[in-house]
Amino acid sequence: MPVNNHTNFVSVNVIEEWVTRPDGVEIYTKKWMSVIDPPIATVVFLHGFGEHVNRYNHVFDKFALKGVEVLGYDRRGFGQTAVRNKNPGQTGSWKVVIDDITGFLVANRHPNVPQFLFGHSMGGCLAADYASDGPEKNNLAGIVLSSPLIALAPKSRVPKSALVLGNALSKVIPNLTIPVPLDKKYISRDPIEIERYGNDSLIHNSGSLRGLADLINYTKLVLKEKYKNIMLPTYICFGTDDGINDFNTAKQFFNKLPSKEKTWREYPGFYHEMHYEVDRNLVINDYLSWILQRAIPSSSNNNIKISSASESAVSSSPLALASA
Repeated sequence: MPVNNHTNFVSVNVIEEWVTRPDGVEIYTKKWMSVIDPPIATVVFLHGFGEHVNRYNHVFDKFALKGVEVLGYDRRGFGQTAVRNKNPGQTGSWKVVIDDITGFLVANRHPNVPQFLFGHSMGGCLAADYASDGPEKNNLAGIVLSSPLIALAPKSRVPKSALVLGNALSKVIPNLTIPVPLDKKYISRDPIEIERYGNDSLIHNSGSLRGLADLINYTKLVLKEKYKNIMLPTYICFGTDDGINDFNTAKQFFNKLPSKEKTWREYPGFYHEMHYEVDRNLVINDYLSWILQRAIPSSSNNNIKISSASESAVSSSPLALASA
């Protein structure tokens, strides 16, 4: 179903569709079409735990206006996909989740157009895992990890005894859903966004025992082993005051990555959802700049960059960035 989003007096064509996966599960998708044809780059986006893609309209409208096509989807157990299938929190196994990513990457690839995988929070962990050994990793031009779940922040950690019990129970009653503690006050410093998050009927904080056990186990694998295989250009950004995912562990992860082209970007004082902070346009423009520099052949690469919001993590894009 086409939807026109009007931003800066330019119409962005947005297409909403239901895609049936090979196992019969229907998945809600949303595509922000580039105003340039063919697009300069394409992106497949993976949202975070408990949320949904329609929270990113303000981000991906800007991408589309600068020639970057974005396909996002409500992953199994979340958003409209969970409503349609009547299974909130039922994410399926890690293999099923990875198979979904592969399917959407292949289906949304354009000939001779660079393709990127972009994940926020839990989606960031999935993108990092995929960059390690996903079937289509060699066809990617790079990955963008926004506040990736590499480890939970101290304020959000679950007692080890609960993790051990949950892992054991996941083998017996894998589809049992349980609430996951996630304090919305750590989402953003903007009280309007916290209220909006709390009132969003499509957001929930529940997960199946199998899905949560897989998430915990694969997060550990990404940090301890799978990072060794991540050779793709990588952009990681984090708010220094993130109370949901751990800033310091993510930075250690970045430092260990063998990729010869990687960028670390930190935003002093920002919380978990940096694209929902008051200075959100700075964050969104940085996403865009990094992608566009790698999508355009004349751009420089093969470097390692570390910066805070008071510095420029990447040089000016060959195209003008989206206006603030």
